[in-house]
This record gives sequence, C-alpha cells and structure tokens, in this order.
Amino acid sequence: MRRKTASASVAIVLLLLAVSGVLVYQRMSSRPRTDDAFIEADVIHLAPEVSGRIVSLKVRNNQQVQAGAVLFIIDPQPFQLKLDEARAQTHSLEDKIADASGEVASQASRADAAHTAVGNARAQLGLAASTLARLEPLLQKGFVTALQVDQARTARDSAKITLEQAIQQAAAARQAVQSVRPLREQLEASRASEALAARDLEKSVVRAPFGGKVIGLNIAVGEYAVSGHPLFTLIDTSRWYAVANFRETEVARMSAGTPATVYLMSQPRNALHGQVESIGWGVTPDDASLVNGMPRVAKTLDWVRLAQRFPVRILLDAPPQNAMRIGASAVVVVRHGD
Repeated sequence: MRRKTASASVAIVLLLLAVSGVLVYQRMSSRPRTDDAFIEADVIHLAPEVSGRIVSLKVRNNQQVQAGAVLFIIDPQPFQLKLDEARAQTHSLEDKIADASGEVASQASRADAAHTAVGNARAQLGLAASTLARLEPLLQKGFVTALQVDQARTARDSAKITLEQAIQQAAAARQAVQSVRPLREQLEASRASEALAARDLEKSVVRAPFGGKVIGLNIAVGEYAVSGHPLFTLIDTSRWYAVANFRETEVARMSAGTPATVYLMSQPRNALHGQVESIGWGVTPDDASLVNGMPRVAKTLDWVRLAQRFPVRILLDAPPQNAMRIGASAVVVVRHGD
C-alpha cells in the first residue's frame, strides 16, 4: 500500500514538473527575454563646416541644449573680410557694366552704320573695277585716252582702300558691342564668390541641429577648429532605444511593432514600454573580422546548442530622461500577442 502511495506521489510530482515545464516553455516562447541589452540613441559627431579659431564656447560638457542653440563661434573676422572683398568686386563690376552699357548702345548704332558703309564700299569697288575692265581694251583701239584709263584705275584702287577701312571700322564696332560680355561673366563669378563668403560667415556660428545632450567636450576658447573634424558629440535625446540581442530562434517570430518591456539595471522596478522598430539582418561571425560595419555579436552557450544572436532595436515610449544613458545595461522582454 505504501509502495503504491509513493509511486502515485512520484507520478504526481513528475506530472506537475512536466506541466510546469510546458507552461514555462510557452511563456518563454511567447515572451522571449534577454539581459544582453543596452540603451542607445542617435548621435552626431559635431564638426564645423569652416576652419578657424574658436572665440566663444556657449556650452559645457553633459549640457542639455535646444535645437538651434549656439554651441560655439569661430572667429568671424576673416570671413567678414572675404565677404566685404567679394561685395566690393561685385559693385565694381556692376558699375563697369552700367558704364559700358551706354557705350554699347552708341557702338551698336555705329556698327549698323559701319555695316552699311561696307556694303556701299563693296558696290563702289565693283563699279570701279567694272569701269576699268571696259576701258582697258578700248585704249588699244584708241577709243579712250591713257588718262581716262589711269583715272579708272585710280578710282578702283581708292574704292578698294575705302572697303578695307570700312571693314576694319565694322569689326571695331562689333568688338565694342561684345566687350560687355566678359564683364557679365566676371560679375556672375563675383556674385558666386560673394554667396560663398556669406555662407562661410554664417557657418562660423555653429548651432545645434536638434535638441540633445553634449558629451565628449574637452576643448576651450582658443582651440583651432578644422572643417570636417569633430569637436564633440551631440546625443539626440528625443528618441531613445534599447538594443537587445535575441537568439535566432526567437527573432523569427518578431516583427516591427511588436510590444516590448525594458528594465534598466539602474531602475529594475521601473518598467519601460516600447515597440520593436527593426531587427538586425546580419552580424559578423565570431571568427571573422568586421565586415561592412555589421555588428559583431559573440555566441553564448545556451543549454547544449549554440544559437547566433541578432540585435533587435526597440523604440522606447517617453522614457525618463534622467535615467537614459547610452550604453546603460538593460533587460528586455518582447511580448508576442499583447
């Protein structure tokens, strides 16, 4: 009797264990959990677009700034001088073009007259040449005198000289009309230089492109800033994420929009809510070097099999700003079907 009672107790215990195992498995399947997670935010490595010495530094390290706030100012004097020079060049060319425009109108009238003169000179030359051609055969027959032939030849030569002079005057008139074109081209280049100088002057005042927190600031007034070289980092504090590495068997059931709960190590009792924004599509294997910037996630021993893990990015809903720090440890639970 006691043996039967003991067997029944063992069976009941095994059954309870089996049921508990099934329930635990179902819960883990519907709510996968990982403590391999950290907090992340979008950042920019802020670099000036112009080079120069910093004359004013408006922020401190770890300071919260608003979008459009002045972060630092690069000495504007060199850029102001370039702008003044470009403006002076532009005004000078505008004056030259204005003066030349009146002359061009006069020269255009002269060019028309010169063109007419060339036509008349051609006609006179043709007539003189024709007259000489008729008189020369008549001289041998005694119908005209040598003086008449000489006069016709002189008239032809004079008409030829007149034509050459008319052609030169017409060319000079056309050149005068076209002389303003290079000035206009120079004016366009000068205006472009003026616009670039104005842009450089504007960029000497560096502003925050978005609201966020300044980190990594270790410079002071007097530092020489080089265009394109970052001086510090600005965190976009308007959107915070949790990046959690889940096993490949778990991410297969996840999709964008799946709800998730995040617990910070610094505030383990405070549940933060969010949704899956994206799931990583590639990681670098353990035995490979970094390839094309893909994240490298080492495999961990999970029971017997080793499953690769992929990063899942979770967008947090209005998290407490005072607790958000890039790299902070977190625990993430993804809730399927909620």
